[in-house]
Amino acid sequence: MKIHNFQLFFPVLIFSAIFAVCGCQDSAPTDKPQKDSEVVLQDYMLTADETWEPEKIYIVHGTLEIAPNVVLEILPGTVVKFARDAYVKVRGKLKIGTPLVGVELGELVYLTSNNSNPQSGDWNGILFDHTHDSVSFLRRAVVEYATVALDIKTSSPTVTDCTFRNNETAFALDGSNAKIQHNAIHDNDTGISTIGRQTRPRIERNYITKNGTGIFCENVQSIIQNNNFENNNFALRLNVKFDLSISNNWWGTVVNEEIDRFILDSNDSNIVTKPLGTVHYEPIAETRFTDAGPRE
Repeated sequence: MKIHNFQLFFPVLIFSAIFAVCGCQDSAPTDKPQKDSEVVLQDYMLTADETWEPEKIYIVHGTLEIAPNVVLEILPGTVVKFARDAYVKVRGKLKIGTPLVGVELGELVYLTSNNSNPQSGDWNGILFDHTHDSVSFLRRAVVEYATVALDIKTSSPTVTDCTFRNNETAFALDGSNAKIQHNAIHDNDTGISTIGRQTRPRIERNYITKNGTGIFCENVQSIIQNNNFENNNFALRLNVKFDLSISNNWWGTVVNEEIDRFILDSNDSNIVTKPLGTVHYEPIAETRFTDAGPRE
């Protein structure tokens, strides 16, 4: 595929002739920066470090690829829109939003559809492509309307203080020790999908609600604790024959029979067609975690 450099479009206003005839004046200045410029990216390859700024709106068509050893940093307050089937392929490093250490929380970054009537699955999402990277992060971002918002393969970014909504799948973790902490994960078909038994992603202090499935789990090494599960069709679906031990999560109730209704495992032999392990979820948190979800 031929790679094109991005094109930068600015509206050009020609006033000189009008001023000479009628003496018109510029409009009153404003204190707020105007996002009056668009950066349009068509099948764009980053071969050197770049920083994207909140004064512009970035629109991605096709593939945005971050080459090995290259860093893309997207600053707080930036908006990135994705055209139909567009996606990001990360082979280098991706840093989105507020840095992880020593900085106050900044404005939200929005990663969203460019469709005027956005729907789940409009764009393909962000693929971390076997980078073995633990430096990448997302913090204070809203990621919405993707097929797989974050498809993390053999990479371990930190994702914290973010919102994932209206995606087909918010997270797909394969061979990943990623840290998924303090996020709001809601209104997705699947919140988190985990596979790969030899890794231990940490899924902690998230608010996981109103998803078709909160967590679809094939990695029984996953650390899943101190999360709030509420109003999902299934809070957790186990999809392997091995047992899964998780503890100290809030399930919207402390009654075992009620919790069991929202967990699919060996106890549901009447509706599953393959051998499954059992989810051991005790001890149960007695109340909702007030610090689960994004921090302000």
